[in-house]
Amino acid sequence: MHDATTLQSVDTDLLIIGGGTAGPMAAIKAKLRDPACDVLVVDKATVRRGGSICRGMDAYNNVVVPGVADVDSYVESIRAMSDGIFDEKVNRVLGERSFEVLRDLEEWGAATFPRDAAGGYIVEQLHPFGRFLAEMRGDIKPVMAKKCRELGVRTMDRTMATRLLTHEGRVTGAVLLGVRTGEVTVCHAKAVIMCTGSQGRFGLPETGYLFGTFDCPYNAGEGWSMIYEAGGDLVNFEFLDHTALIRDFEGPGHSTFTRHGAYLINALGERFLFRCHELGEHAPSGLRAKAMQAEIGLGHGPLYYDLRHLSDETKTIIKDGLFSCERPTEKAFFELKGIDIGLQPVELVLAGPHLCGGHGLTGALVDEWGRTTVPNLYAAGDVASTGLGFVGAAWVFGGLAAEHAVGRMADIAAPVVDMADVHAEVARIRAPLGGNPVNPPQPQPPLHNDEGNDPREVEYKLRRHIKPLLDSPKHASRLRDLLGKMAGFRADIDRIRVTDWHDVMKVLEIRSIADCMEFSARASLLREESRWGMPHTRLDFPERDPAWNGTYVVLRRGADGGMVVTRQPVRSA
Repeated sequence: MHDATTLQSVDTDLLIIGGGTAGPMAAIKAKLRDPACDVLVVDKATVRRGGSICRGMDAYNNVVVPGVADVDSYVESIRAMSDGIFDEKVNRVLGERSFEVLRDLEEWGAATFPRDAAGGYIVEQLHPFGRFLAEMRGDIKPVMAKKCRELGVRTMDRTMATRLLTHEGRVTGAVLLGVRTGEVTVCHAKAVIMCTGSQGRFGLPETGYLFGTFDCPYNAGEGWSMIYEAGGDLVNFEFLDHTALIRDFEGPGHSTFTRHGAYLINALGERFLFRCHELGEHAPSGLRAKAMQAEIGLGHGPLYYDLRHLSDETKTIIKDGLFSCERPTEKAFFELKGIDIGLQPVELVLAGPHLCGGHGLTGALVDEWGRTTVPNLYAAGDVASTGLGFVGAAWVFGGLAAEHAVGRMADIAAPVVDMADVHAEVARIRAPLGGNPVNPPQPQPPLHNDEGNDPREVEYKLRRHIKPLLDSPKHASRLRDLLGKMAGFRADIDRIRVTDWHDVMKVLEIRSIADCMEFSARASLLREESRWGMPHTRLDFPERDPAWNGTYVVLRRGADGGMVVTRQPVRSA
């Protein structure tokens, strides 16, 4: 593996970082708005299969289907799930634009939506009230990638964005790293849409596998690190999401099963969730997770999904969704275990924690156009705090961010890049190689730093501290203990050995994991109350404090480079 010898350069109007769910939608909408706009999508994997829904999804969540639900009820349902810590205008726009996206996906042939006997869409309930999950099938990603190509969208696969570039407080591009070649590219862009997904690689899974996570493990939170370094605001990092998963199979289950009427039962066969909340399986996710944790603590585990009471027709729909588009390997898993999910209870575990703007509340602070607090920088998908918006938020705000950026492209000045910032970033990228990178970059020998810490061991060391020190139930002493260890963790990261450019990418990802740990610990310290159930329970502040109603914890980089943690009212509608 040989090192890159020179900096490459690429110019574009609109740079989209991340080719998973939101990114391709943003690219398509940008080209449909203005075919002359130059659009570039970069992804660490490939646009064709990258991201959290690389094999598709069995439901479109969230969508307001006319005649089934309305926007007002959607907003009120999200208000209940978020306990009022949400931007009403953002969620109202999501509700208003979500069905338009459904029709787009149908028109493009990217997804199909099964119908019921009356010819209507099959829409089920997961939220506290209202039905906002439309049954969905289709190999979405390859179709959207093909449409991007047809429209003239440029793509750079196997390419990682490592740092946003700014000039006079405005984003003007990014530094890109070829994860197989080591080639560094400076991208000049008038506007950037960040679509890098969640922090899926956070708490250690029950299986112990570093990459055996519910959410896409290649989403390591680097989008948040980049936004933070560029001066953008981050919110709700104290909200740690937990997901009920099938034991030994790190994949979906809860929404698929319960939206079709499955029960959660304990080892005694009891539906225990009603002891926690009157809505049972439809209670807000954080309260469900806390109830599950409590039930296990009472000695009533293991816990199970129970589908036995469902009709054969409903069981067929569930199996078709899980075993075709969502997780085909799940069918083989159950067969090897000798389990028929329609006839036997399915054991589950409580996975996490992880940080996510779609399944949770964490992310970049954005408005109804996906604009962050940094001019010319947008965010869409799980990297943005859009209030439990799931894949619907990715598609809606990917499209809205693109439309807004393209609409003002003529008014944006030509991007200016400070090469001193570029060279500093090149030095940061190349630090794991050992030695002192020359500035400007000169030819370097092949990768040679084979001494130091194994990247997997360092990542394991960081992530094994998350559950005992950062996860609920939280306490100030534990959070401060974690913060006190951060300097040592970062020193371990600096001593990671690398053998190829993929290892260099791992180092950058592990740095982002460390960033997210610090973001979450500092935000959790400031919110001196308990809220949302399991996402944020403080032993030292066990009660919900009304003084925190409608209030964000905001993180931003200070002028001196230090982290500023403040409280800020949620924007009124």
